[in-house]
Amino acid sequence: MFEIRNIDLKKVSGNDFIKFLRIEIPQRKGHGLLRFGRVRYALNGDQKEQENGLPMDLGKGIFTATLEDEELEALGEISREDLEKTLQKAAVEIIKIVRKELGQEPDTAGILRRILKDYAYLAYDESSSKPPDVLKCRVTEPKSPRDVEDIFEIANRLRIATGENYIVAYGGSSSPENNPDEAWSRFSLRKFDFRETKPNGT
Repeated sequence: MFEIRNIDLKKVSGNDFIKFLRIEIPQRKGHGLLRFGRVRYALNGDQKEQENGLPMDLGKGIFTATLEDEELEALGEISREDLEKTLQKAAVEIIKIVRKELGQEPDTAGILRRILKDYAYLAYDESSSKPPDVLKCRVTEPKSPRDVEDIFEIANRLRIATGENYIVAYGGSSSPENNPDEAWSRFSLRKFDFRETKPNGT
């Protein structure tokens, strides 16, 4: 037996061509809310709710479908790329609203650990981290090949999954002639609104 929980999304940033109205989250009696929801929206400044909603994976913080070609064509000069950028930005805001409404704080450390499973040469540094505000990672082996772009990819994945923005810092090169983009051995992810009382290294 399912009931639908509705959460208002009118404060989510849209634009002239799409307005987010609410998200429907199925709730199974005795089992809490499911991890999937459906976002209802209106198009072209109209307040009329569209028949089809956009499905969303609340665990991953992403839309799992987009507007149909006919809907996109009806919007006029809007490109598919502009639409996807709008949806990506909105997804982050929606996750924050849903979690606040439900009183849920994301397990940032747990989410980061799961992300790091895709990067065999990296590990979560539990002893130096202060979740959810400061998360630190390290290279597991000194001679491991590494790519600085992985750090920013990880930060973006964490942002999408948690709805929080993070500042990236990395370092660890012991020799000034080494390129820090190639010789880094650790990095930190700090919540954008986090304020420390004293400096702290990566």
